[in-house]
Amino acid sequence: MTVSFTFDWVDAAPSPDGVMGQTMAQLWIRVNGEAVTAVYDRRNNARRDHVVVPLLSVAEWVVGNWCHLWHELPDTTGEMARQKPGFEQRHNLAFAGDGFLWPKLTMVPSSDAMEQLRWTPWQPQHARIEFVAEGKVRVACDQLQEELGGVVEAVLERLRNFGHRQDSVVSDLQDAWDTIKALDPEEDEFCRAAALLGVDPFAVEQDMEEAIIAFWQRTETAIREDMLASLDEATLPGASRWLDHTRAWLEDEDNGNEWGAIRDGLPPVPMTTPWQQGYALARSLRRALSHGDGQFDFAAPGQPALHHRETAMPSSRIEGLVAAGGPACAITSQRRETTAKRFVLARALGDYMGRSEAGLGILTSMDTMRQARSRAFAAELLAPAESLRPRLADRGAEENVIHDLGQEFAVSPWVINHQIRNHGLPQPCSSGLPG
Repeated sequence: MTVSFTFDWVDAAPSPDGVMGQTMAQLWIRVNGEAVTAVYDRRNNARRDHVVVPLLSVAEWVVGNWCHLWHELPDTTGEMARQKPGFEQRHNLAFAGDGFLWPKLTMVPSSDAMEQLRWTPWQPQHARIEFVAEGKVRVACDQLQEELGGVVEAVLERLRNFGHRQDSVVSDLQDAWDTIKALDPEEDEFCRAAALLGVDPFAVEQDMEEAIIAFWQRTETAIREDMLASLDEATLPGASRWLDHTRAWLEDEDNGNEWGAIRDGLPPVPMTTPWQQGYALARSLRRALSHGDGQFDFAAPGQPALHHRETAMPSSRIEGLVAAGGPACAITSQRRETTAKRFVLARALGDYMGRSEAGLGILTSMDTMRQARSRAFAAELLAPAESLRPRLADRGAEENVIHDLGQEFAVSPWVINHQIRNHGLPQPCSSGLPG
């Protein structure tokens, strides 16, 4: 997948803001050849694949949000209410602003060096144009970085050529860009930590800077990035105290863990995507525990216990903490439904079974590889795709099949729909699957 930002400078009409006017350009944003900037012009009854905008706005938006674009992870719920304050402004190009119209192109990272791009149609109020393109792809972070960095460099060069080197707007942009390019490894690590939290690393208060550094240094490497991604400025101060208290309880539950022997006997997991790893691991565990194709029983005879307790979490995005030596876990007390608790317990088991390094495990709603693996594991452990397949084939025309399968496997309808969608299972006539 490739993304490109190409442009042609245009001569703008005289403007009070000469700096802005001298970066006016026809801008094409394309992903695999498809024009993200495609618009329909109602006045001319015509479609074109570019917009005319000041690239200075793009450059300022890119530089101002640079660290967030590559490090600040989204909440997988997709609900803006669950995202951190200002998240959309930091990731949606439509907020480049300055009175011009931009495509609603969001750029959010995942934890596998890929960037997810999504663009949606929209019709700005009182405007003659409307954006008509729609799509969603994943591209390599370094390729997108090269494209966005190229826009910044081109803007700065053009303004220097027009003699604006000493203009405050230009000098501020140049200084900020030079700072980004000159980050040493320690500074880059802090920028990543701050961006994960949703904080601008170049405009952070000293108290918060010290709190971020302290949390980073005293929290286990295995969970600190996932935890920071789940926290924000308001919840960070209490997170360390919660972690210390919960860790102490989990250490007591580590004694006599029998799950380790089962994990050691499982076949190696193929090095594929995180969700494929989760699926494979869950199938192996069900076979090892002789669970057949029915409902998974956490208290099956002869099976090790999975100890847990419910507790308040420091953030609504954190769902559980898993012991270092076993799947014992503290889970959120907000999960009142039996199916929701079973899913979190299955995630805890999957986190332990799938670990590649020692230490605690963390369960969150964020979009990271670790969380993707544990969610896939839980779905496949509780409602195996190959158990659902014949049931769906036999009962696909029944109106309440999703509800009935959820009851049979003691999972929510969301899990059944998830398995249908991601394993290519027969779709019921009235499945309620999202489009």
